[in-house]
Amino acid sequence: MGRPPNPQARAALLDNAVTYVLRHGLSDLSLRPLATALGVSPRLLLYHFTSKEHLITEVLTRIFHQQTQLFTAPAPHLSPTQRLDALWAQLSSPHMTPFLRSLFEVELRAIDGHAHYAHFATDALQGWLHMAAAHLVNAPEPVARVLLSSLTGLLIVRFATGDEEGANAGYEALKQLLLDAGHL
Repeated sequence: MGRPPNPQARAALLDNAVTYVLRHGLSDLSLRPLATALGVSPRLLLYHFTSKEHLITEVLTRIFHQQTQLFTAPAPHLSPTQRLDALWAQLSSPHMTPFLRSLFEVELRAIDGHAHYAHFATDALQGWLHMAAAHLVNAPEPVARVLLSSLTGLLIVRFATGDEEGANAGYEALKQLLLDAGHL
């Protein structure tokens, strides 16, 4: 009979795998280099997580949980415009780059037809949609979707091209459109 799994060792491996994925992304993730980076054998990873897919599932779950922890509910003492400005400042912070990269990689894999990632993309985007809606006033869901899609596009421009000025100008234009429509 084999040794029973050690929950502390498993938790530490998961934490380190999350750090690895946030640093390196999912695109080239393979069990052997991951195990080497974590200082363990691929077999030990499989012992604790049963498969690469199961490990990725747990890593993504943890990353998306960390993302939601980064965003607090909009401060009620701030105006809607101030709350949206605070959200943009938070989203466009370089600290968000690893989380955004992981989210965008999951979305791209879901677009490519990987059913495994479609579940995570759906859940993550639903959470982000609720977050966007919480920053609007009297806005139907389609307006929250426009806000979310616009912010996502602006973040891609900002982080993929380094065009902070253009992304910020786009954000200001979006904010003005929402103000003019009475949603801020």
